[in-house]
Parts: sequence; structure tokens; C-alpha cells
Amino acid sequence: MPWNKVPAFFLFAAFCLLNIHPALSQAPKKLKTIIVDAGHGGSDVGATGQYENSLRSKEKDVTLAISMKLVAQLQKELPDVKTIPTRTTDIFDEVTVKARKANEAGGQLFICIHADSGPLKQGRRQIGTRMVTRYKVTYKGKGRKKKKISTPYEVEEPVYEYFKIPLTRSGTSVWIFAAHKTSEKLKAIMSGGEEFEIEQGGGADSTYNNFDFNTPEGRNVANIYMKRFQERSDRLATLVNEEVESTGRQALGVNQRQKGIWVLQATNMPAILIETGFINNPEDERYLNSEAGQQELAEAITKAVIRYKEQVENPGKLNNVQANGEKKEETLQQAPADKRNLKEIKTIEVKSSKVKVELYDDGEIDNDVVSLYFNNTLLAEKKSLSTRALSFNLDLLPGRTNELLLYADNLGDIPPNTALMVITDGISRYEVRLSADLKNNAMVRFELKNNN
Repeated sequence: MPWNKVPAFFLFAAFCLLNIHPALSQAPKKLKTIIVDAGHGGSDVGATGQYENSLRSKEKDVTLAISMKLVAQLQKELPDVKTIPTRTTDIFDEVTVKARKANEAGGQLFICIHADSGPLKQGRRQIGTRMVTRYKVTYKGKGRKKKKISTPYEVEEPVYEYFKIPLTRSGTSVWIFAAHKTSEKLKAIMSGGEEFEIEQGGGADSTYNNFDFNTPEGRNVANIYMKRFQERSDRLATLVNEEVESTGRQALGVNQRQKGIWVLQATNMPAILIETGFINNPEDERYLNSEAGQQELAEAITKAVIRYKEQVENPGKLNNVQANGEKKEETLQQAPADKRNLKEIKTIEVKSSKVKVELYDDGEIDNDVVSLYFNNTLLAEKKSLSTRALSFNLDLLPGRTNELLLYADNLGDIPPNTALMVITDGISRYEVRLSADLKNNAMVRFELKNNN
């Protein structure tokens, strides 16, 4: 097509992608507004403590208590950042209203506090006995003269009581909007709410406010925002998970709920949801109801937000803010796998330097998510395992042991994180089953016998 015939909106879209995108990767330059949402409220109680001898906690009360402590801690540690709670009392708002409030407040970060639960199994135990009358039936006579005779007798039978068995699973998990729900996030961006500032360089006239995303070229820009929100949501979620783990509490990783979470999809900003603990686990329920537990969670989340703020305001560097206030800079490529122990190591002798690796979820498909490192270099990040193979072609280095490390990004629905690795070297086929969790990695070592 001749240059002078190219439709104007294609040119504008290309201009957006080439010129606006670098600016978007840095905007907002300063984190100014954080929205903290206490899940449920009012008539929406949420999960409740129902197991035998529970505290009968209501999720709406736990989330409000933790959220108010989080707001106070954020205001203390980040006085220059406006922190806005969606509720401060026991009121109910539809999730659509919460998302609208967050967008209208100009939020740049959305943190939603919840408490987890799960189906409880029913148990029974004998609490005594009782005497009951039963009847022995006999017949007398034959034909029309046959009569039924019922003879009563007493028997002792057990008396049972039924109760709900508490959950054994415990810990804190962090959730982001599912990757396949990005279209919903795109709709939220295009529907407006936040006054986006599209930067196109220096100068007083370089910023467009209230950009129209409902145009073909605007959709390209919205897609950029949507991708950035997903990446930043994941970044904050990872930092929260790390800070929770540093408290000694069980950290269950970063997850993407397959059915989606409305307040995460409909907010025009990076957004995470924190399931602070399992309200039907005795230890977790006591922790969530304690002042110390609530404050510990508030402080851990605040530390993660401070680290996140440092990162988005200083692109290209990851800053760990330590307890003493000092900062330690890391490169973006540092492997988080280095922080965990090696739980199991499998060694395979292969006959070719070119190896194909196929990775599946082992056993029941339960939403396991993993990252892979080959010879200390990130090979694949946060990939979901299923019955469909994740395939990689590896070029082994001669004269050394090559290592493929499996890092669990979550525990899936059924801990631990398990994977089936099928390895072919053009001659032989090998199957290796690996298991990893949030404290331990698994590794396959390749020993090259013939350098082909």
C-alpha cells in the first residue's frame, strides 16, 4: 500500500506503540493513591468459623480489623501517599460499587483483604447409648389362616453426635486477576473512571488527559495499560508473598483464580487480593482474630508496598528495604530460587547435547504454577501446568553438569507442587517426577556422556 494511502488511525496507533509505550512503562512516576478494601461487610458476612469449638468468626469483621490496621500502617510509613479505605464500618457495597469508588478516587493501587475457607467434612462420635424397642416378626398358620405375629424386645443402640471437622490447610495466599480475564481489565480501562495521563515526551504540551480509549487507536493504548497492570499486580503480589513468608507464616504463593475476581478486573489500576488465612482452621482463626496477628499482616503488606513503590518509581532496579531501613539493590534477573533449599535432585545421563523437555502436571490437575531455571538463567516464568505439555529445547554445555531447576510459584489446590518431566535426547526417553514447595526446589541434572 502506498504511504499516502495508509489510514490515519493505523499511523496514530503505530505512533502510540512506538512513542507512548516507553512512557507508560514508567507512569505513574510517583505512587500517590492506594485503595484498601475490606472484603464483604454488612449483610454480606463472608466465610464464618463453623468447625467445632471455633471462635465463630465472621470474615467481614476480620477483614475490617486488618484493613484498618493496614491503612494506619501505610499512612505511618508512607505519609506522602494518600491511603483510602473503601469502608471503615460494617456496611455492604456491591463489588461494582467498590470498583467504581476506587476508580473515581484516582487509585493507583488496589489492595483487597479477605479471609479464606473451604468445605468442612462432617464427623461423628458416640456419646452414649439408649434402649429402643424392636419387633421380631413371625407367622403362624398357613394359607388364609396365616397370621403375622410381632414380638417386642429391647436392644441397646449407640447415640451419636455430629460435628464439623476443622480444615487442616492454613496460610496466606495472594491473588491477581487471571490472565485469561485480561479482556475484562481492558473493558475497565476503556470504560473510564481514572484520568489517565498519556505522556509523549517533555514539554508543557506533552500530556493528554482523559484520553479516549474507545477508539481503534485508543484500544492499542488500553492494551498497553492492561499488560502493565497485570505485570505490576503480579509484582506486588510476589512481594507480599515474600514478606508474609519472612514472618515465618505459611505463604501459599501468587495465584490466578480461574473464575476471576470482579474487583480485581474492574479496577483501573494494579490490583491484588490477599486471603489472609483460613477462618475454619483453628490456628489461623486465632491468628486472624488476634491484635498481634492483624498487626503482623498489616506490617508485612506495608513492607511489600514500600518495596513496590521503590521499584515502580525507580525502573530497572529492585530495591529490598530491610528492617534497619537500609536498601539493598538487586538486578531484575536475580533468581528467587536461590532463597530456597534443594529438596530433591535427579540425575540423568543423556547421549546428545540437544535435549527436549516436556513438562506436565503430575497426577490430578490442580493449578500448579512453576518457573524454570536452566544453568541459573530464567527459562520460563510462572507457567501453569496441565495435561498439555510445556516444551523446551535445551542445548547442553559440554564438559559440565547442566542443571534444570523447578521453582514452585504456588502449591496448587493440592500441595505440594508436582510435575512430570519427559526428556528425550533423540535416542532415549526418560520420565522424571518432581515435587517442590514454597521452601524447597527440585532439580534435574544432565550429565552429557557423548558430546554430539
